[in-house]
Amino acid sequence: MDEAGENLHTPPRAVPEMRILRGRSLLFPIVGLLILTVLVTMGVGYFINHPFLSESLHNKAKIEHEARAAQIGFQIDHEAGGLMQLAHVVSRDGELQEALSVHAQDFNRLMRKVLFLSETLQGLDHISVMNTDGHTLFSTEGIDNEEPFSPDTLQKGLKGSGHLLAAIFNQRWSIMAMAPILVQRKPVGLLVLGRWIHPDLAKGSADTRSMMAIGGPDALMSSTLDQTLWPTPDQERVRLCTQETTPATHLLEGTDRGLYYSPLVIVGNRFCLILPLDNGSIRQTLQDHGIRLAWSSLIIILMIMALGLTVHFLILQPLNRLRSKALILVEVCSNEKLQIPQIVNAKKGNEIQILDHAFETASTAIYSYIGELHHQKERFEDMAIRDPLTGLGNRRLFTQLVEKSLAVCQRYHRRMAVMYLDLDHFKPINDTLGHDIGDLLLKEVSGRLKLALRESDVVFRLGGDEFAALLPECAEGETARMLGERLIQEVARPYLLKGHDCVIGVSVGIAIFPDHSANLELLLKHADQALYAAKDAGRGVCRLYDDLEVNE
Repeated sequence: MDEAGENLHTPPRAVPEMRILRGRSLLFPIVGLLILTVLVTMGVGYFINHPFLSESLHNKAKIEHEARAAQIGFQIDHEAGGLMQLAHVVSRDGELQEALSVHAQDFNRLMRKVLFLSETLQGLDHISVMNTDGHTLFSTEGIDNEEPFSPDTLQKGLKGSGHLLAAIFNQRWSIMAMAPILVQRKPVGLLVLGRWIHPDLAKGSADTRSMMAIGGPDALMSSTLDQTLWPTPDQERVRLCTQETTPATHLLEGTDRGLYYSPLVIVGNRFCLILPLDNGSIRQTLQDHGIRLAWSSLIIILMIMALGLTVHFLILQPLNRLRSKALILVEVCSNEKLQIPQIVNAKKGNEIQILDHAFETASTAIYSYIGELHHQKERFEDMAIRDPLTGLGNRRLFTQLVEKSLAVCQRYHRRMAVMYLDLDHFKPINDTLGHDIGDLLLKEVSGRLKLALRESDVVFRLGGDEFAALLPECAEGETARMLGERLIQEVARPYLLKGHDCVIGVSVGIAIFPDHSANLELLLKHADQALYAAKDAGRGVCRLYDDLEVNE
């Protein structure tokens, strides 16, 4: 029996006496974790008012104001753009142009036309018609001759340059789109369509969100800010806001209240949107966070204390008992032949470390035994189907492969050939030169047989000087005969074995499926009969089973 077999059947060593060993416990790391948690909690409580948290809340409030300002600006710009397009469309009205050209003779007709437009066009609050001098001929609301446009504004409107005008009438802010009225391509008047910008655009869930102000480079145009709560917008800051592209904030000194100035672009015209800014909610948020954090820290400390007690009584004490058993397991599983060293410092670790070492040693021992068993199993399986001398498949493997090949040929209607080979005059060489020379000769013959056949063909040694070959892709008898003749020629070449010249021959018998039989036993029997016919024919020849039928 080999060494591995001895290991597998070696009786187990006596189990040492079990002793309760006490070493370093996990209780101390858990206590240290509790102390560290308390320190971290105190540190977090200290930093709740740290500037970085306050700055984060300020940035969040700033982002909310920027989003709100962008939404208001988009709504106003959308209305102004639609107003501009509508002004150009209405200015091309033929009846309006005709009425304007003869307004002195037919002013009532002009007035009826404008009133009709103001009632039918949606999205308009007031319509005005002016002559080329800037005097109002007719207005539905808010504009009269006492408030004429400036010459520059009037010229831009008559040239049709898409001018947008912002003005205050009756304490309300209006956006007005101007478009020329042409008769024979000459401006005869000016059409002004107006839209009031109501504070409803800024309404929200909080009262402060219903307040806003809009200013231009020169003056504050409209405001709904409560002067008792919020400061008056600084005109210099408004002017700078119309020139800059980034928002700005201004807080009153010593308070949390202030104003948020955001640039506002409406169809190419720059304004300033002013919104109230209250940071008092940020301070309240910081206080609320601090209170919640303090309560959370207290609850965490109590939970960790309860966890530490639970771990000590439910885990650490059972682990301490398992540690002693684990040390015994390490000693039992240590095996010098399998090179599994015993862990020397196992007693110095805590409970979990000792268990880890023990399981590692035990698993290594088990894997070693399993690997040796697999190795022996593979060796035994290989010995069962391989010839130990030549490495060729034996009779068992030959029978298995022939059965599988026969099943494949029957299913897919293919053909195959089976060869039986027997060496000629092998016994005299084996008797005179010795078994060593005979074994070398059998190895050389096996190598030549494999080289003489195709890659798809398989050679077997059935025992002694008997061989066989399976040709799974041999469709014709003549092909099988040609391969048999090649085998005879290769085997007949002289051999030089340890200084001895040897010459040997081989006889070949062939049976083909399904020509000679569709039955496995009959097919092998016919191949064997063909081999005996070859020997009777003088040896060193190849015979098919067909040759026997012809002779009969």
